[in-house]
Amino acid sequence: MIHCGASESTSCAKVSVIMPCFNHARFVVEGANAILRQSHANLELIIVDDCSTDHSWDLIQGLAVSDRRVRPFRHEQNQGASKSRNDGLRVAAGEFIGFCDADDIWEPQKMRCQLDLLENNPTSDVVYCDTIIVDENGLPKGRLFSEYIPPPKPPSGSLFRNLIRRNFINTQSVLMRKECVQRVGYFDETIKWVEDWWYWIRVSRDHRFLYSPEPLARYRVHSQSTGFTQKRGYCINRFKVFRRILRQYVDLPSSARAEIFYKMGVDLCQLGKRQAGRRLLWDAVKMSMTDIRAFSTFCRAVRRMILKTCVLFS
Repeated sequence: MIHCGASESTSCAKVSVIMPCFNHARFVVEGANAILRQSHANLELIIVDDCSTDHSWDLIQGLAVSDRRVRPFRHEQNQGASKSRNDGLRVAAGEFIGFCDADDIWEPQKMRCQLDLLENNPTSDVVYCDTIIVDENGLPKGRLFSEYIPPPKPPSGSLFRNLIRRNFINTQSVLMRKECVQRVGYFDETIKWVEDWWYWIRVSRDHRFLYSPEPLARYRVHSQSTGFTQKRGYCINRFKVFRRILRQYVDLPSSARAEIFYKMGVDLCQLGKRQAGRRLLWDAVKMSMTDIRAFSTFCRAVRRMILKTCVLFS
């Protein structure tokens, strides 16, 4: 467990926290107050209401009246989480950037602890941590985010080769230096539901990450969570990210490319596009045959193709 102490250099650092909100009137006040009550008080909370149809905007305006650190913005039409985060990033004045969706909660010491970690590790630019899974009422479900999606080993350092395979970073657990945004740019607004994954891939290409196993936030899982309501959308956009990885990073080793082809093939099969999916699975087989590091991918792709063939002709 990491223990955090005050650091002189970051004691006055200003942090900008970006909070997108869409129809989260039930949660936004609790989430915002958790930010405003951080032990590190020099912050601004930028809440972007994405044209909510409930009374979220009224609550956000009330928060701004009661605390000058709240900066409220509202979209005239719904534009998605990426656009909301980007609009927040464009006006952010802090040296550091954090993210927290309106239905999630930060622990009181999160900001102070992560600032200390970055201060003590000047070669790293992004810090992420474990989170507690809570239910719709904010009650712990008895498990951590890392138990569902474990970080790689080691979980810190250059994570590009890990992130191109899967996303293990909970966006609301992140605190990063603003220079990451200045170098990488903004979230891709053409990608939904996995836009954070594509962003961390791009950041990890040139920036080092730090991981804290201490759960410094609470991740709320409820009936309106996109993981439950948009499973097909997740699959489509995950495929889109894999395709962009292959196009943008042409220097990937064959083992990585083979695994990506395999996962793209699986996604297409799950979307009902079996013929195209099998072609990608076959590409994964051929590519994995040239690299001993891709042996497990070879086995999974062959097994998947055999099983799909049996299903088709049974």
